[in-house]
Amino acid sequence: MFDIEKWLPFLLAKGHQAAHTLMKNSLDEFGLTPPQFATLAFLWKTDGINQHELGCLMKVDRTTISGILERLERLEFVSRGMDPRDRRSYVLFVTKKGKKLYDRLVPALNNVNEEISLRLTGPEQEQLALLLKKLR
Repeated sequence: MFDIEKWLPFLLAKGHQAAHTLMKNSLDEFGLTPPQFATLAFLWKTDGINQHELGCLMKVDRTTISGILERLERLEFVSRGMDPRDRRSYVLFVTKKGKKLYDRLVPALNNVNEEISLRLTGPEQEQLALLLKKLR
C-alpha cells in the first residue's frame, strides 16, 4: 500500500515548507524574502558576476532572477553595471548598504539553521547536506 509519509517528494516538500516558514519569519524584519536573501548570499560570495551566471548558480530562470534583482535594487542592496565582457548583460554588485546588512542578517539566518538542525546529530546534518546537494 502507498504510504505518503514515506514518499520522498512529500517529505522534501514538507521539509521545504518548514524551512521556508522559519526563513520567512526571520527575514520579515529586514523586509526581504527567502529568494532575495539567497540572491544576496550568492552575491556576497561571488560579487561582480553577471545576471546569467547568478541565475545558473541559483538554478532560477532569467525572468525570476531579473525580478528579484529589481526589488533588491529598489531596496539599494544591489547595483547593476554593464558587463565589459558582454554589453548585452549586467554585472552585479552588492552596495555598501547591502554589505552592512550582512552583519545583521547572517546571525538571524544562522539561528534558523540551528533551529532546523536541533533534531539532527552533527553527522546527520552533514549527511543530509550531502544528500540534498546531490538532489539539487
